Amino acid sequence: AYKQPILLPGNWRRLYIKEGDIMNEVAKLYQLVVNRELAKSKNEVLDVVRIKKKLLAFLQSVSELGEIAHIYTFWEDDSTIHRNELLDAYTSGMTMLMSVAFDMRIDEIKKYEEIPDRNDLVDLLLKIDEDIIILKNSFKPIDLENALNDYFHLGFLFGFSIDEIINQLS
Repeated sequence: AYKQPILLPGNWRRLYIKEGDIMNEVAKLYQLVVNRELAKSKNEVLDVVRIKKKLLAFLQSVSELGEIAHIYTFWEDDSTIHRNELLDAYTSGMTMLMSVAFDMRIDEIKKYEEIPDRNDLVDLLLKIDEDIIILKNSFKPIDLENALNDYFHLGFLFGFSIDEIINQLS
């Protein structure tokens, strides 16, 4: 069964997301972004300093998510988590991570979904930090894909649907 079509920004075509096929659609979305945004030659040297700064900015976004979601801070019982603020911060991080992919000139991402073995938010935040440290040292596309997969899983654990994430990025 197909869900409602998602209208993507700009000249992007409509994507139909089939339930259970999320990563394939994410790969298609990323391919569209790459086709539109990547103008650099594949033979150019990576700007490692720029990528590391973006990774650091992404880690700051992940930390901000932890604070907004009250994961690692101690809040009074009457403190409210604002869903829209959380979604804004989440998609800001997603934008930064996709920007790192552009700078690394990754032209395709995997089309299958790996289900992380972590459903605990604290463990998943720490795993994303580990993913970024590994990526900083390797600059391998598979390491970026692992970080992206874990970051999507975090969004799903926050209760965001793929539709909400894409609409917020629009």
